Amino acid sequence: MFKSKTRIEFIDIIKGLAIILVVVGHTSPDKTEILPYKSLIYAFHMPLFFLISGMFVETSRENYSLQTLGKFLHKNFIALIVPFLIWGAIYMNFSFTNLIHLCFGSWIAFAHIHTLTSLWFIIVLFVARIYLELFYMFVNKLKLKIKFSACIAIPICFILGFYLPHYNDVLTQRGNFLSYDIAFVAAGFMLIGSLIRPYISKIIEIKNIYLVILMIFFGLLFLCGFSCTNYTHEFVLMANANYLNPLAFLFNSILGSIFIILVGIIIYKIPIKKRILNFLGQNTLAIFLLHRHIVVAFLNFLQANTTLNRLSINIIITIIALIISSLLVILINKCAPIMFGKTNNFLKKN
Repeated sequence: MFKSKTRIEFIDIIKGLAIILVVVGHTSPDKTEILPYKSLIYAFHMPLFFLISGMFVETSRENYSLQTLGKFLHKNFIALIVPFLIWGAIYMNFSFTNLIHLCFGSWIAFAHIHTLTSLWFIIVLFVARIYLELFYMFVNKLKLKIKFSACIAIPICFILGFYLPHYNDVLTQRGNFLSYDIAFVAAGFMLIGSLIRPYISKIIEIKNIYLVILMIFFGLLFLCGFSCTNYTHEFVLMANANYLNPLAFLFNSILGSIFIILVGIIIYKIPIKKRILNFLGQNTLAIFLLHRHIVVAFLNFLQANTTLNRLSINIIITIIALIISSLLVILINKCAPIMFGKTNNFLKKN
């Protein structure tokens, strides 16, 4: 895990950029209107979150037991499942039938009960963390080499995630229980994040001019890969296992993520305050839970009451959604932090 203050700030900047991309992507909620930038963002933005999350996975412990597994599950239940249940219940029309659909844990089930479909990310992250905990438990128990084992596990995770049956017919009102197949794909990206973690400090030390060259290089590679895909009338929807072309998805996800990481490093090294990005990065889950309905409300209002072009409307909505969400985050963190999987003790320590 990153322990130095420098590395934590760097990660916060990256997460801040990532959540901005999420909000921008949601300013085009109509599936019949697929704007070019939405396809571009959806090609890599959720894998970026999983990759970053993997950088903080504890790859080894002094010992593994049912007790350590229990502590792990308890910690992640508070951090992820509690806010999932709270916000899922807030956004849906409450009934026991809808609660069952919510607990089924698939994007389709969330859409059926008209709750926040973005909740799929929390479920997938929770299940993927369990996959990785069991994986590292197995590796450490057998005293295998962690890096080598991770390199073997990554393609296995992707193969399982891409080729396990996925019941994505909306008429079934189901999907896959706890999105277990998508969680394998997420686990693959998290393992990649755990592998690149040791090299982050070395990348930060690279001279700025070389960082810019690297950023441009990976940005151009990503754009080339993206241009070779057929995302004009479709876009990747990892939430429902719609990867279009799995190999292209992996290629674009990794290159796009590296590009944003390099952008984050460059921003980090600029000698200016980054309070906004740091705040957004420290509260990505909260912003993720809050912004969607704000975006939709202001989108409908501005489209009906202004003559601004779509790009201008989307920029305005993104800024408004981030501001309102941030204010709500501050309020909720003070009054009811458990809604975001935090406790008062957590806030005092951080």
